[in-house]
Parts: sequence; structure tokens; C-alpha cells
Amino acid sequence: MNQMTAIGVNPTGFDKLTSTRFYSQIVRPQLEYGLAISAVKSRELQKIESCQNQCLRRIFGGTSRSSIKVMLHLVNQPTMKERIHILQAKFLLRTIDTPDDTLMFRLLPYIRTSTSHSQWYKLTISPLWRLCAETDPDQLDRRKFKAIRKDYLQESFENRCADTNSILLSACRPQLVVDPILWLPMSYIERSRLIRWRMG
Repeated sequence: MNQMTAIGVNPTGFDKLTSTRFYSQIVRPQLEYGLAISAVKSRELQKIESCQNQCLRRIFGGTSRSSIKVMLHLVNQPTMKERIHILQAKFLLRTIDTPDDTLMFRLLPYIRTSTSHSQWYKLTISPLWRLCAETDPDQLDRRKFKAIRKDYLQESFENRCADTNSILLSACRPQLVVDPILWLPMSYIERSRLIRWRMG
């Protein structure tokens, strides 16, 4: 992130939307390495969330008291916890779709049971995968998964808005889209004022 800050991914460099896309395509994948197949502990999750929060504050120029929830919502990015659930669900979905001549296909009947105590089974406790399991996972395609993921993220957003400490977030747009103040034509000063207004 320090190297990217030097080339313009900072409050006075590229615009916030471009900087966030740099982060989500270059920096965040390094944080996500191995998370799709790991049962992440709460202590590890806090460190990963803290790392993402620091990156976003460097992009937006926020202080330690600035609302990370609002920053994430402005650029339509999930929390790291939600991102982990998405990655794990994608991994589980891929393993179910493996061809019948692979070793994974042969192992699935065993590792899908609770008695196996397998890492695969531990990943199935995520709330997103539970939503996927309400339908037949073997019949789940990408289109259905995207719809389930969208509902999951929307429900998570509504739960955050209902929190007593989310006054600023609850005042934002309820849709999970990039906030128009980040892409509508306007001067740098006008955009900066609107972002500061959103962030309180």
C-alpha cells in the first residue's frame, strides 16, 4: 500500500473511486490469499479488517474516528468478513462442480458429512453457504449464486444500518451501488466537500 500511495493512491492523488479499484484489484487479493480454504478465527479476522480499514483511511484521508462503514458503502465494497464468506462459498461451489473423474468428486460424499471433521465441512457453517444450502447446492449455478450473494450483502447492510452506532450509514443510499458523488462530474473541491459531508 505504501508503494501505491507513492504513485497516487492517496487523498490528493487519484480520485477515490479509482484508488479504491486499485486497492480491490491489487492490495486486497494479497489479504485474501488462502482465506477461501481457511476457517478464519475471530482474532485473525480482526487483524484483516484492521488492515483493510487502514488502507481505506489512507485512500479517503480519514482519521481514526472516521466511519469505515460509510467508506465501504460509498464504494460498494464488502467488509472482509463478508468477503471471506463469499470466497468460501465460491470455493465450495467449485468443488461440487468438479468432474466425476477427479479425486475431489470421489472424496465429496465423505468430507460433506459432519463425522469427517474435514476442513471442507467447517467452511459450510458460513451464513452465505447456509443460504445456498437452502436450495439444492448441486443444482446451484452462477446466476442463482449471484442472486443469493446480493440478498446476503443487502441483509448484512440492513443489519449494520440497524445498529445504534450507524447513524451516518443509515443516512446513506439504501442501494448497494457506488455512490453517485464519486462519479458524477464535479470539481475536486465539490467532490471533497460531499465526501466529507457523507462521512460526517
